[in-house]
Amino acid sequence: MRFHLPITLSLLIVLRGVFWLFAPPNPDEAYYWLWGQHLDFSYYDHPPLQSWLQGWITAWFGKSLLTLRSLNILTNGLFFYTYYRILKYLYGDRASSYIWWVILAVLASPLYNIMLAFAWHDHLAISLSLVGAYLCIRFLDEYLANGKGTSWRLYGSAIALSLAHITKYNSLFMTLGLLTAIATDSQSRKLFRDLRLWLCVGIGAIAFLPVFYWNYSNNFLSFRFYANRSVDSGTMLMRLLEPLGFIGISLLMLSPFVAWLLWLGFRAANGLYKRVAFWTFVIPTSLLMAISFFSTALYYWNIHAYLLLFPLLPLALEDDLHSIARSQSMKVTRNKTLKIFYGVEIFGLLFATLFVWNSCIFPISAIFGEDGDQDGRMIYGWQEVSAEVQKLSNTLSESPLLITSDYRSSASLAYAMQNPNVTAISKRISQFTIWNLENEVKQGGKNAILISDQWHPLTNEAIAHFDKVTPISNVKISRFGVNLKTYEIAIGRNYKP
Repeated sequence: MRFHLPITLSLLIVLRGVFWLFAPPNPDEAYYWLWGQHLDFSYYDHPPLQSWLQGWITAWFGKSLLTLRSLNILTNGLFFYTYYRILKYLYGDRASSYIWWVILAVLASPLYNIMLAFAWHDHLAISLSLVGAYLCIRFLDEYLANGKGTSWRLYGSAIALSLAHITKYNSLFMTLGLLTAIATDSQSRKLFRDLRLWLCVGIGAIAFLPVFYWNYSNNFLSFRFYANRSVDSGTMLMRLLEPLGFIGISLLMLSPFVAWLLWLGFRAANGLYKRVAFWTFVIPTSLLMAISFFSTALYYWNIHAYLLLFPLLPLALEDDLHSIARSQSMKVTRNKTLKIFYGVEIFGLLFATLFVWNSCIFPISAIFGEDGDQDGRMIYGWQEVSAEVQKLSNTLSESPLLITSDYRSSASLAYAMQNPNVTAISKRISQFTIWNLENEVKQGGKNAILISDQWHPLTNEAIAHFDKVTPISNVKISRFGVNLKTYEIAIGRNYKP
């Protein structure tokens, strides 16, 4: 295994670099980039930190795929360095060899491969959460030993976790898990009488003030969105099957091979770290399982649950840890475990290759029909669409409004044209809905170029905003002779808010 591990790891890293440098922006990457061009205290879908940083990076270094994902490079470095520090804490000098196993396992997990690659909120949220959890564990270790603990570790943990909270709401799961780990231990519980812990609560409250202020100013739209998200009126059978679906897709996206090794490593672990890892897994997983009985729980909401399990993976792969006997049966068990690690590598490489191919070259599902993977198809063709829109815009007497039929297409067009004023009129509420309400007085009476597609055609409500809508042209997007999408371009006369 030691021979081919560097090869597999090198291939995974190369694939990651190819994605960062060559993959067109995913529609949500463009959407969050656009938030950074409209700095605010918070936003409808998520808290603001990722977009604040994205906006500042773009202001300093301009637009490119590298700058779009440059924050990912920094957070990936922080993420894996924190894992190295955890491994150093757990295993001492062996950390320098174990870190490569952990990096490979993380990159071979579809969940983490995706979330650490895309310029979404997740890469920043999990990196900050991991830092906060590590500092908290180190503090608790000292606190249990001497009744004091190093204060800077506790405050550092609070700051990192607070920043994670204003990156993505589900980061709160990590904090709840850590607090539960403290509350369920008689010695750690004394910390609730320590002023320092309550100062940490104050740090979290202060950090969250911009998000609370934005929600207060906008009728608590973001909080209400998450409170009501995905609630549907499905049948009782569907509701009973939902938890099974959540478990199944979670295992698949974590990687069944990675999941099994994490379980073996957890089973072999002991002490404070195991207890904290247990609660930071159980709390979010249990809450999301409960939510799945009456709503929809998405697998990636549980991304924080597995963070502290990865450093336990070496316990599943080394037979000389914790005085494990070198009996023939143990050697057989270890050989089976190593074969599982081969599965980790093969499964991870296959997924990473398909992911990069789908993102950079061609959406594979397109060869099976015209209706599959609409999100994947939407990555492609924005240079052609923006060129057609710009050509049409140049024929008009004054600069028109640019309006699409969905938040994804609006964000993608805005990124392609470097125009932060592109907007969307759609049944789905998004950040564009809020911006439209803020700008509707200035937009009244203007003509608009309207862009739509078969997935999200112009609605009657959108058409009703204009005195007249005239179709102009269609832009067909194809790759390798396969039609991916057709965008319909029209002119709307006299926009009425």
